[in-house]
Amino acid sequence: MSDPHQNRESKKYDNPIPSREYILEHVAKQAVTTYDLYDLLEVKGKQKKPLTHRLRAMVRDKQLSCNREGEYSIFDAEKDVMTGTISAHPRGFGFVMLDEGGKDLRLSAHQMKLVFHGDRVKARMLDERGDSEVVEVLESLKSVVGRLHFGSEGGAYVVVDDKRICNNIDIPKTSNENTEQQIVVVEITQAPTFKTPAQGKITQILGDYMDEGVETEAALYRNGIPVDFSEETLAQTKQLPTEVSAQDKIGRVDITNMKLVTIDGEDSRDFDDAVFAESTNNGWKLVVSIADVSYYVEEGTALDIDAVQRGNSVYFPRRVVSMLPEELSNGLCSINPDVERLCMTCEMNIDTEGNLLDYKFYPAVMFSHARLTYTKVGKILEEHDSELTQQYSGVMDNLNALYDLYKVLKGARTKRGVMDFDRIETQVLFDDNGKIDNIVATSRNDAHKLIEECMLMANQATAKFLAENDEDFLYRIHPKPTAEKVELTRQFLTAVGLTLEGGVQPESKHFAKVLEDAKGRDDENIIKTVVLRTMKQAVYTPANEGHFGLAFDDYTHFTSPIRRYPDLLVHRAINRVLNKSTRKPSKAMVELGVELSATERRANEATRDVEQWLKCEYMRDKVGETFSGIISGIVAFGIFIELTDIYTEGMISIRDMKDDYYNFDEIHHQLKGQRGGKVFRLGDTIKIQVASVNLDDRQMVFIPA
Repeated sequence: MSDPHQNRESKKYDNPIPSREYILEHVAKQAVTTYDLYDLLEVKGKQKKPLTHRLRAMVRDKQLSCNREGEYSIFDAEKDVMTGTISAHPRGFGFVMLDEGGKDLRLSAHQMKLVFHGDRVKARMLDERGDSEVVEVLESLKSVVGRLHFGSEGGAYVVVDDKRICNNIDIPKTSNENTEQQIVVVEITQAPTFKTPAQGKITQILGDYMDEGVETEAALYRNGIPVDFSEETLAQTKQLPTEVSAQDKIGRVDITNMKLVTIDGEDSRDFDDAVFAESTNNGWKLVVSIADVSYYVEEGTALDIDAVQRGNSVYFPRRVVSMLPEELSNGLCSINPDVERLCMTCEMNIDTEGNLLDYKFYPAVMFSHARLTYTKVGKILEEHDSELTQQYSGVMDNLNALYDLYKVLKGARTKRGVMDFDRIETQVLFDDNGKIDNIVATSRNDAHKLIEECMLMANQATAKFLAENDEDFLYRIHPKPTAEKVELTRQFLTAVGLTLEGGVQPESKHFAKVLEDAKGRDDENIIKTVVLRTMKQAVYTPANEGHFGLAFDDYTHFTSPIRRYPDLLVHRAINRVLNKSTRKPSKAMVELGVELSATERRANEATRDVEQWLKCEYMRDKVGETFSGIISGIVAFGIFIELTDIYTEGMISIRDMKDDYYNFDEIHHQLKGQRGGKVFRLGDTIKIQVASVNLDDRQMVFIPA
């Protein structure tokens, strides 16, 4: 009744609420929450919701501001404005991930018309729930890749390939070269508004929609992965020698007579590690020699700048985008057979229990005595192939010693409690015309695992060596999983008859026991998937937090400087120690860790995207066919199924499960029919029919068979 505008409000509303003027009068005195205003203005019952709507409208109309604590104050154009990065959702809405951290701000689909995924913006909260508005776009997307379409009434537009960008791009002007369904790169020339879409011009034609390799080109542009090297880098590369010179060998240990070998995949072209082992009185001496990329790629040069922008090489089914020019990655820095190469060598002594006793590092010049493959070594060591054993008789002592050492390291790994995620991997096979011929499962033999254990020992020794010398480098850390995820996983495991020990914070060995107990079960691969999803992502950082998955206190990446920039940084750190030129830790290393973790995620997203596109392409002519599969995921809106023999994944929408109304049980990872009681569980086998395949969305839609 104290509101001077009560009569006006009473004429407008049957159940009047405080006027805007009266609200401003109270807010002007101090910042208040909605609940404060309920008390101050004596708002009760049915008036509360209308008052909340009025407060939101006053924020919209720039009369009030709302901060992250849900406090309202008189509007100030500069107050409560926050800076962040847009994270868009394919359904149209989005979030502002704030620079200062904390809870993201929400943006409606209407607000998202103004921005693209990845834009840097200033935003202001509209209410205590976190709903927000875009105040200013600071940095916007420069270009996109997408599919060109021509409208029925003239004009052209591009549907962006990244499904997080729902805004189509108008193309006011096209050329005679442009045709329907082309995949093109578009430069954004005019930002979108609430009323008009963004405009752009076509700067490059990547190919037609179904052209061979166009999916890889699109993924590269979409994820911002550099493809071409700078002119300065190409010029610098031309100045490099093609072989090791006498000058290059000065100050290096000559280990060319050591029977070092490389063991890689059949189609590998860049070889950055070679191994040698021999038995000793205490166990074994293990030598891991890594290509000395740091000798040729000096810090701050054009080669170095291009390498750090890439962060890593990216491997697609039919293409590799290398971190370094081919002259280095496949030539001068690649440990090719029968040629001298510069290397950084880690020499370790390991006891009969698999414990690392001591280690040393030195620059060397080496000679690869054999270019071996996993298949050949597997046949030699596991199948005792006599023909191959005779062919590689000159390095058999090394291979036998490596195999004996591997068996010990494998036992130490089990004792340490390392999780075994040896899940089924797939390989896409192509015919002579570049079309997908088949999708097959690949498995790892003892040769793969032998090399892995050698690299793990070298990486561990490197981390210890650099830490002891107080060096500045990037650890490869794997944080412990959160208590919340652990509890959800424990509930699932209990539901399928398994026990996760270790309390609130289990150790790696407790998860390892679960995986061991799951071996041989029909749902083994699904259990591995659930445990894997419990884990956090490994990252690069100068602060050591240990590696949870490998159960190592100290771990870094040393063994792949040809294809990973963090390894190159580690080699430089080793050189500083050996040359007694240690530098103090710098802020730059923290920033590099964040940047290189991001480039790694970028590469993984691009390769997964291309692989899923290829799998969808393979399934296009199989619509209507029936397959067997295993339920690999269950969510409130449906079931994900991995096909048993083809290793592709699709989804049955809950809308297509018409025989009953199904309720989602998050704890047990299942859907249960409300009337009939039928249950779909994670790991269950199921028959499906392929209903449709959408290449644009990289999705396969199944229906129950």
